[in-house]
Amino acid sequence: MQRGLTIIKDEHRALAAVLRGFQYLVQQIGNSGKAPDFPLMKSMLTYIETFPDKLHHPKEDEYLYRIMRERTSEVDATLDLLEEEHRQEPEWLGRLRTSLELYERDAGAFDGFADAVEFYVASHFSHMNKEEDVVMPVAEKVLTAEDWQTIDAAFGSNQDPLVGTGTQKEFRELFRRIVNLMPAPMGLGPEQQ
Repeated sequence: MQRGLTIIKDEHRALAAVLRGFQYLVQQIGNSGKAPDFPLMKSMLTYIETFPDKLHHPKEDEYLYRIMRERTSEVDATLDLLEEEHRQEPEWLGRLRTSLELYERDAGAFDGFADAVEFYVASHFSHMNKEEDVVMPVAEKVLTAEDWQTIDAAFGSNQDPLVGTGTQKEFRELFRRIVNLMPAPMGLGPEQQ
């Protein structure tokens, strides 16, 4: 597998861990009446908002999707849908943030918040699955070695000390904080009773 695809999948896994953790916290509140950990949920939302919008999706659009369109029309309909989802994501995240803020002020708003979390998580997993199950296999078949060099360099810059260290460090530290705060079994924090 090409380095760029490995990085994309790794970034998907990190985001998926945060999404599943967010979903787990909400389910714990709904199923067992656990007290909400608003600082943790806000940190998770910050990660979700910042990571895809500022680092991940722009590179998919600019490099992977654009170059694929130059090589094949086989997945154009899927790419159109994925790009539309990238454009809609700020609205989805806005609804999620608004529902969290409303829930923090009014415990009676929990159901709306839980629904917003479920919608966002389901939408994002559907999005990632389309990329991994439809787009990436075609990319591996049709992209040239030169295409991969461009894509690999773009996604690899997240770890390049000259280009992405500050941003990448910020994401790593936020992710580490989330994992350390999340209760077991989803994270390293103390198991909730």
